[in-house]
Amino acid sequence: MTRKHPSFRVKLLRQLRPWHRRVGIFSTLLVIFIAVSGVLINHSNDLSLDNAQVKQRWLLDYYGIKAPTEISLYQQSPKKLISAGNQVWLDSQLILEANSLVLGVTTYHDMLVAVDASHLYLMSAQGELLETQDSATGLPAHIQAIGLQQNLWLRTQSGMFIADSDLIDWSEAQPLTAIPWVNAIENADNSAIAEQIRSSRLHWERVLLDLHSGRFFGSLGPWLMDLVALALIIMSLTGCYIWLQQKPAKVKRRKKK
Repeated sequence: MTRKHPSFRVKLLRQLRPWHRRVGIFSTLLVIFIAVSGVLINHSNDLSLDNAQVKQRWLLDYYGIKAPTEISLYQQSPKKLISAGNQVWLDSQLILEANSLVLGVTTYHDMLVAVDASHLYLMSAQGELLETQDSATGLPAHIQAIGLQQNLWLRTQSGMFIADSDLIDWSEAQPLTAIPWVNAIENADNSAIAEQIRSSRLHWERVLLDLHSGRFFGSLGPWLMDLVALALIIMSLTGCYIWLQQKPAKVKRRKKK
């Protein structure tokens, strides 16, 4: 009795089934990940992911985010008043990005005042920017330091200037006593502040967006997303073929009729 060899169709089905399962498991895991990350992104405001800081150092290193080195602490309480390069921080809140290196930050009445070499920035006690002054508004140029002695003082390359009580007009003047120029607190431990500022530059919403789009994996990201799409196409085609070759008997009988 001769043994009947399986047809090409049967052989193909035997080969497709295990590959269909493998591709299905692979694509299902990635689709679940993409779906979950998409839901989290859609509700990032509700979940506060847009404000949740990334504190994992390895992840910050992966993004190339480094702790600032030029840190000055001007006030400890009621909130920390910090400058780092051209930025001013009120505790963990970034309140100002100046045009150049911040030379000093102080409180004046119920406001915060910061200066760089050519600008003066007025902010509310909560950190809201109220006004920016420069040479066009009469601010002296080439600022070197800011001081406070009843009124605000500026030390510049061309001399010292005092502001009126409304901080509108600046007049060149010679103080009768030494001006207490604003300086950073000495011997302050800035390492924790540096890490705090570093963490504030990356939020979980950004990480999720990069993971969802594949950008997290750099140049391999687009290829990974292409692989997911290809896996879904293969699974769909092989699934349709297997289903067509294994139709229920009722369907086949209807066809014969």
